[in-house]
Amino acid sequence: MENLDIIILTVLVVVSFVIFIVTSIKEITQMEQKPYEFEKASGFTRAALFNVLSSFFEDDEIPEKTKEKFKSTIKRTISDMETDGIYFDEKEKKFPKSE
Repeated sequence: MENLDIIILTVLVVVSFVIFIVTSIKEITQMEQKPYEFEKASGFTRAALFNVLSSFFEDDEIPEKTKEKFKSTIKRTISDMETDGIYFDEKEKKFPKSE
């Protein structure tokens, strides 16, 4: 009876793994039957911020002067981050060219 705590812990771990495996198999079979549907990010997430910024630069109704103002703000923010020790690759710093 000295190892009762180890036996109980082992039983709990085994049951947890069995439940994990069963639910994983269930989800995988469900994925085969139902196609994946992309949900656009919403709320306060990085993906939602990226979607807003990318749509901003693609929108033709926004005046060029406003786009340039925001581009310079973003560039200034990147340079501020680099002074704090966060560095980016050169290709990540490039912005889409305005037409």
